Amino acid sequence: MKTKYDPEKCREMIQESIDIDFFRTICDPVRSKLLIFLASTGELSVGKIAENFPLNRSVISRHLDYMNRFGAVQRRKEGREVYYKVDKNCIINKFDSASTNIKALLNNL
Repeated sequence: MKTKYDPEKCREMIQESIDIDFFRTICDPVRSKLLIFLASTGELSVGKIAENFPLNRSVISRHLDYMNRFGAVQRRKEGREVYYKVDKNCIINKFDSASTNIKALLNNL
């Protein structure tokens, strides 16, 4: 059976059209829980966030920093405290873009 498309070319097109690293970031089990928590509570300090999770503060901080690098959360420093909140505009834009691009890709197969 011959395929209608080149699987390698399709993979490359998807990787070029969708921010795979962003989605990997937010789909990690711990980070997705952090994202849901922040979406429901609003901006909080790392310490307050860590109080609600079984992981230690440094692990939570590393996850939040990673999500900040990919735009899922925003970071703000006030004195010695670091605060995080969900960057809803970035997340909405990433999903909108991924949806638009994947539809275009699939319609061209």
